[in-house]
Amino acid sequence: MKILEINKFYFPKGGADKHFLDVVFLLESVGHEVAVFSMKHPKNKKSKWEKYFVSLVGYTADYSWAQKIKGIFRMFFSLEAKRKINKLLDDFNPDIVHIHNVYHQLSPMILFEIKKRGIPIVMTVHDYKLVSPNYDLYYNGKIYDRCLNGKYYQCFLDKCFKNSYFQSLVAMLEAYWHDFFGTYRKNIDLYICPSEFARNILIKRGISADKIKIIPHFIAGKEKGCAGEEKENSPREKYAIYAGRISRNKGVENLISVFGEVFGMKLYLAGEIEGGFVFPENEKIVRLGFLNQIMLKKYIRNAEVVVSGSKLPETFGLVALESISQGKPFVGFNAGAYGEIIQNGRNGFIVNSQKEMIDILNKIAGGKCVFDENKIQRESLEKYSKGKYISQFENILYNLVERRN
Repeated sequence: MKILEINKFYFPKGGADKHFLDVVFLLESVGHEVAVFSMKHPKNKKSKWEKYFVSLVGYTADYSWAQKIKGIFRMFFSLEAKRKINKLLDDFNPDIVHIHNVYHQLSPMILFEIKKRGIPIVMTVHDYKLVSPNYDLYYNGKIYDRCLNGKYYQCFLDKCFKNSYFQSLVAMLEAYWHDFFGTYRKNIDLYICPSEFARNILIKRGISADKIKIIPHFIAGKEKGCAGEEKENSPREKYAIYAGRISRNKGVENLISVFGEVFGMKLYLAGEIEGGFVFPENEKIVRLGFLNQIMLKKYIRNAEVVVSGSKLPETFGLVALESISQGKPFVGFNAGAYGEIIQNGRNGFIVNSQKEMIDILNKIAGGKCVFDENKIQRESLEKYSKGKYISQFENILYNLVERRN
């Protein structure tokens, strides 16, 4: 089958992008012909399809004013994206299109160009952009659902996007724009949610349950093109590890506070700093910076536990999956879909308070709470195997293509 995979980043910037790259590699490994459509970026992996990629835009201080302004317009419409997606469709002629995150950097309006040709479109849901301008559904330390009923103006009134009136205004207008044109409603044939939690959020907003299928993410093997693992001695001290964005939104401050009361175990932080996050002077906190997948897995394997301080309503929780795939227990707050992956006492703990997290981590550090790591890994590999994922995913694709024909 000829499959076009679309995502705004062609490098593992975050969990959604890593999943996108894993899916591309998995589809190719089982014999499908795969093309990709994305945005040009200096961190991109090499691709024979990059001549079709749209130009670089962005919204942070790292980008020029021209790139920021162009990026704002692209949120609504882009002649460049329209021209390039049509050229790729002409040259590749896919049987089906699978999209991930297409908003902002790519322009969701490309979906109309695909649909004009009668090509089925499947979307994997990685966040809540479909139902709210605040795609995390989290603001000021709590769940934010005031936009779920379609009242996107609440986003501007509450400055719920990046805590900025201007950015919230743009996000609000973008949401109304795509609702008015039916960008997703008219063009997406089927949504893939990685969890029951994410599915219920979409249904609450009015997306038909018949158009949603649940397929949990899978445990990927070694990425294509990865360099060999560096030969280093593993740290001898006990440590817990957090992997992800280093930001307030991800609850890193919560973790640092927690480890002020955890004894005999340090906290290692792996990831890029966002939002001007400032680290306190603390000998119990070790900054690792961004790690490639080989090095990250090495640090996870040698950790006592993987932790998260995030209270975001995660659509899945790839960090929890990464943890148990290496046989390590995961400890995090009761947020989003974590509870669908973690079973208390079996492969980790889902906690309801900071005090509860401190108590559990102290038990792990003191050897009073021990897990069967081989069992954790074995059960996770069985439940979240590539074989299970591709079987369900291919079934969806073949059914949609057959319906088209």
